[in-house]
Amino acid sequence: MNEDLDELQNQIQICTKCSLNLSRKRAVPGEGNEKAKIMLVGQCPGDQENEIGRPFVGPAGVLLGRLISGIRLKRRDLWLTNVVRCIPPGRLPHSSEIKTCAPFLLEEIKIIKPKIVCPLGNIALSLLLRKPAQIHQFRGKPIPTHSYFLFPALHPAAALRQSNLMPQVEEDFRNLKAFIDSNPVLEPPPGQESLF
Repeated sequence: MNEDLDELQNQIQICTKCSLNLSRKRAVPGEGNEKAKIMLVGQCPGDQENEIGRPFVGPAGVLLGRLISGIRLKRRDLWLTNVVRCIPPGRLPHSSEIKTCAPFLLEEIKIIKPKIVCPLGNIALSLLLRKPAQIHQFRGKPIPTHSYFLFPALHPAAALRQSNLMPQVEEDFRNLKAFIDSNPVLEPPPGQESLF
C-alpha cells in the first residue's frame, strides 16, 4: 500500500478527535484500489461496518455490490469510503462531526487522485460542493472540479428504506456507467477553486 495512504488509514483507526470514538466499536477507513479512477463516498458506517471495520459491508453494501456488478465494475476496481468514519449512535452525523472527519476524505482524494468521485447522498454531496445540497437536484449530472468530476448519486440505502426509489438508484448507476464509457476529459470551470 502507498505509505501516505497506509498512514492515513492508521490515523483514522485511532482517531479520537470527536466524541464518536466513545461509542464506536471500530473506526472505518476507506478501502479498495489505491489507483482507483472511481471513488464512492457514503455518509457514515452502519452497524455491520462498525462491527467489522470495513465500509459498505452491511445491507446497503450488498446492494451496492449488485449495482456495481450490474454495470460491469468490481469492488476491487473502486475506492469505497465515507465522510464520517465512526457510527453515530442511532442518528445522522452532526455537522461538527462531519467537519472533524472531512480532512480524512479530502486527503484520500488527494492521495488516490480519482477521475470520478461519486457522492452517495446529501451529506457527501454537500461536503464536496462546500454548500448545502440535495442529491435529487444533482443526481446523475457530472460536475467538473479542478481535480476530478463529481457524479452525485442516490445512496443504495435510500432504496432499502424506500423501495420506490430503487429505479432511481439503478438509473444513477447506469448513468455513471455511461459517463465512464464516454471517457470524459476534465476541463475545470473558470474561476472554481480547488478543494485543496
